[in-house]
Amino acid sequence: MRLLNVLAKGVVVVPNSTHWTGPWLGATRRPSLQRVANRPIICHVLDALLEAGVVEVAVLTPPDATDEITACISSEGPAGIAVRYLISDRRDESEDPLLAAAEFVGEDPCVLHHANGLLGQPLDLFTSAFHEESSDALLLVQDDVRESKRLRLVPQRRLTATEDGLTPAPEGVTGVCLLGPGVLRGLAESDLTARTLDFAALTERLARDGGRVHMRVVQKWRDFTGDALDLLDMNRTMLDELDSEIAATAADDNRFEGHISIHPTASVTSSVIIGPVIIGANALIADSYIGPHTSIAERVRIEGAEIERSIVLADASVLHVGGRLVASIVGREARIFRDFSMPRALRLQVGDGDEVALC
Repeated sequence: MRLLNVLAKGVVVVPNSTHWTGPWLGATRRPSLQRVANRPIICHVLDALLEAGVVEVAVLTPPDATDEITACISSEGPAGIAVRYLISDRRDESEDPLLAAAEFVGEDPCVLHHANGLLGQPLDLFTSAFHEESSDALLLVQDDVRESKRLRLVPQRRLTATEDGLTPAPEGVTGVCLLGPGVLRGLAESDLTARTLDFAALTERLARDGGRVHMRVVQKWRDFTGDALDLLDMNRTMLDELDSEIAATAADDNRFEGHISIHPTASVTSSVIIGPVIIGANALIADSYIGPHTSIAERVRIEGAEIERSIVLADASVLHVGGRLVASIVGREARIFRDFSMPRALRLQVGDGDEVALC
């Protein structure tokens, strides 16, 4: 049974800004608005919810993020899902996040999802079990955390798991939780001193009160909190689902392999592209190699260069660098080029917190 018959409402929780100062955060400091596969993470989250059958979503945002989140979803979010924006401000009791979410959901079942993270599996893989077991809550936990034995045994009366009777340590919980009819409202009203949208805490409270809480192990969950490797991993996950779209403007002297999406306004000449790769609007690729799991954003210019497993953001340039860029993030309007003038030397302009690896 698909989620459309079980859970039609979702709550997407937007985290506060990260303290990370990497160069790819120049346009925004919102983790959920960082771009993978040429779209903001939060838009991929909405895609996943819509694919699973969710048709109504409340997006809980900090007060200072509402305008930015709204503009992003309006311009790049998926069609077919109704979005309501709620303010999440713990300093104001009238804007308490749990109460706001519970009021939106009412007595319906729902999906809770962090806005800055993505599952490596379709969400509806877990909904059949949720429905069949008549659970009050289904908490998704990470497989790699379980293997590293960062889970602890607890009495079954507190929290049961469908496989091994374990409950996860905080770092083992993903940013996805499924709740049954009326559960969220009951949690919001049961303890006015401990209202929270921490998924582990919510399910612990529910289990302690006698609720039927189960767990399912996911193959992969990644959330972006400032680590560039997580962003690259999410980019790879999204590109693995890419459909091929080869633009008519691609010249005959190119070689394409694998799944490749090229915007019709992009220009690709004398280049080798091995997918999965996505190339955005008005990008220019010439005499270059673009390797797997690479996202090239709009108006990017790449000439005489090799790059793979990387993210290149809007309006950046990579020109005749003389070596292959691997596992790299090139920020908006950045310019990477090789200077042939004499005397030859390394000339860098490196800002606070930036990282440069010379190989």
